[in-house]
Amino acid sequence: MTVDSWMGLDHELRRVVPRQPVDWQGFYALEGDPSGRWRPCRFVDISEAGAGLLLSGTSAEEAEGRHVLLAVQLRAEVRNLTEQGGELRAGTQFIGLSEIEQQYLLSMSRAGMRW
Repeated sequence: MTVDSWMGLDHELRRVVPRQPVDWQGFYALEGDPSGRWRPCRFVDISEAGAGLLLSGTSAEEAEGRHVLLAVQLRAEVRNLTEQGGELRAGTQFIGLSEIEQQYLLSMSRAGMRW
């Protein structure tokens, strides 16, 4: 098998897991970035294997081959508050989630993922 045919096979395998279109606002941080800053991004599609992102505040040279930390913004309403060890604990309820956001959270729960 040639490198070119292997690369094509890898691409085909990655697409076996279908991506769902989304329009989520979020943030990303480049691992190892000395500034440690979070930059805005937009999630344009997502699957169990990965996500398509529009990255703001970086260049191809800076991002190429890097690992990124991702944070998604979800809306929630504060339902109750309690003080715990000098901190304020907020119990929230998600609001206005799209069907895809609901499915994403459900799949993470079923997989036993720990956030």
